[in-house]
Amino acid sequence: SSGINAEYGGKVTGGSSSGSAAAVASGLIPFAIGTDGGGSIRIPSSFCGVCGLKPTFGLFSCVGSAIRKSTVTSAGVIANNVADVALVTCLIANHALDPRFFCPSADKVPLHGISDKTLKDITLGVYPEYVSYADPQIKKVFSRIKEKLKNVREIELEELYLSKTAHFNLLFAETVHERQIWNDQYKTLNPVTNIIYSVLTRSSLRQYMMSSAQKTRAMNMFKRVFKKVDLLISPTTACLPKDILPSDLTYGVIDEEYALWSLWFVFMANLCGLPSITLNAGYTEHGLPVGVMITGPWWSEDLVLGTARQLETQLNKPSRFYSPI
Repeated sequence: SSGINAEYGGKVTGGSSSGSAAAVASGLIPFAIGTDGGGSIRIPSSFCGVCGLKPTFGLFSCVGSAIRKSTVTSAGVIANNVADVALVTCLIANHALDPRFFCPSADKVPLHGISDKTLKDITLGVYPEYVSYADPQIKKVFSRIKEKLKNVREIELEELYLSKTAHFNLLFAETVHERQIWNDQYKTLNPVTNIIYSVLTRSSLRQYMMSSAQKTRAMNMFKRVFKKVDLLISPTTACLPKDILPSDLTYGVIDEEYALWSLWFVFMANLCGLPSITLNAGYTEHGLPVGVMITGPWWSEDLVLGTARQLETQLNKPSRFYSPI
C-alpha cells in the first residue's frame, strides 16, 4: 500500500507505513510508530527522506496493532533524524518487550545511549553484486557514501533468492492468518487489495515449513558474516519513488515488479529478525531522496543507531529538516 508523498508531490510514499512516514516528513508530527514485515518502515522512510528503524524482532511489542502474530514483522520508529529515532527507541523498548517473543538477551541491549564508536572503528560489509542491481542514480549516491567511510569490506550473502522466497512465503501465510482474525475490518478493503489477499491464501503448509528451514539457514549465514564485519551497509531500496497516476487513486494498482525492487535490500532483516535502520543519504539529480540502510546483528541497536548517527553528521542535511525532539 502507499499514499501521496507529502514532500515529493505526485510520488508514492512506499508502504505500508506510508501515512506515518508522510506525516513525519511533512512536519505534522515529530515521530511515528510503524510496523515492518517487509520494509514497511524503511521503504516509506527512504522515499520520504526521513529516518526509520526496524529493531531486533521482539524488542518492540506489536500487541494492539493489526499485525500481532507474524514472525517477520516488528514495530519500530520513524522520525526526522537518527537522534530522535534513538530517543523514542529508548523510551519504548525497555518498557514494551513483546511478551510473546521475549528473549533473555533483550535486557542486555544498551539503550541508555547510542554507541560512541566512530566510523573508523567499525567494519562495514558491502555485497557489491547485490548493490549492482540498484537504479543508477541510487548507486551514484551510495558510492559517495562509501567514499566517506573508513573501513569497508566486501562480503557475500549466500542464498539470497531462496531467502527472498522464504520471506515472502512466511509473510504471506502469516498475513492470511491475521486477516482471519480481523475479518470484519478486511471487508472494507478495495478490490485490488482483496485480490492480493485471495492470491496469498494459496500458501501451503509445506511451503511454510520449507521457508522456516531456509530462515534458519539464513540466520546461520548471518552469524558467520558478523564474525567478519560489524555491520552491513547498502541502499535501502533498489528503485526511486515513482509517479502516482490518477487511475491509481481511483482503482488501486498492482505493480509486482516495482514492489520487488522496493523490497530488494530490506527483506533479509525481516526474515532473520535483525535490527536495520534507514537514513537519508542524499538526492538524485532530480531531487528525489535516496536512503542508505545499516543492518547489524541481533540486539545491536546501540551500534546500529550510533553508526547511523555518525554517518548522518557527515551528510549535509536539507533545509526541510525540522528541529529535533
